[in-house]
Amino acid sequence: LSLIRQRNVFGQPGAHVQQPERQARIHRHGSMIFLGQILVLGSVPIFDLGQNRAPPLFVIISLSVAIATTWSLGYQRLTYTLAGVSSIACGWTLFFRPVKSGAPSAPLLIFLVVMLFCSYLCIRQAYKAGVASAQRIYCGVASFVMLGMVFAGIHCLVHACGLGEYQLPLEFEGIRNVRWVDFIWFSYATLTTAGYSDLVPVGSFSLTVSTFEGLCGILLPATLIARIASLPASK
Repeated sequence: LSLIRQRNVFGQPGAHVQQPERQARIHRHGSMIFLGQILVLGSVPIFDLGQNRAPPLFVIISLSVAIATTWSLGYQRLTYTLAGVSSIACGWTLFFRPVKSGAPSAPLLIFLVVMLFCSYLCIRQAYKAGVASAQRIYCGVASFVMLGMVFAGIHCLVHACGLGEYQLPLEFEGIRNVRWVDFIWFSYATLTTAGYSDLVPVGSFSLTVSTFEGLCGILLPATLIARIASLPASK
């Protein structure tokens, strides 16, 4: 009997005991991952006070939700790494090194890296075999929302670095500048292929980024639907 217990602990039969438990925990967190992204997107009007740059508190909340998503997907070591880097970047920018006008901030760069990691992990979970259909849909939709935020940050970075320009309609010319909420609106209008033309990219670099975003908005839902139809759902 003691040999059987030892084998369950150190041998192969015991190695797969934790895997179903880990998968079940990830599956239960699928809806929370999606709601977290909706919470971030819904908090935009709360933080919009007419600023040109994204408020640091909004960036911190977005990073916290993305890091919590990484932990929910079962990547604890990566979660600690992302949390540490994000804390250092945000703390350094807020308390020690003010951001110069026209220069991209460290939290913005970290935001892009963390959101890219988080989007990749959610897409990987959505396309993985043996995942329940509901959880695959939750992770797929959450990754779609995250991609919109990622591209919004990329558009903001392109504009801040001077690699491309984004112009407002003529009726707003001389009244106000391009704000951070304009990039979020433009990103989701492009990702969903709505194309309201409220913000027009000018320059080859900004046009290329917009083209890639439009392709992602078409290909990701199409391939996700095909994957759901081709893979059997786990019970």
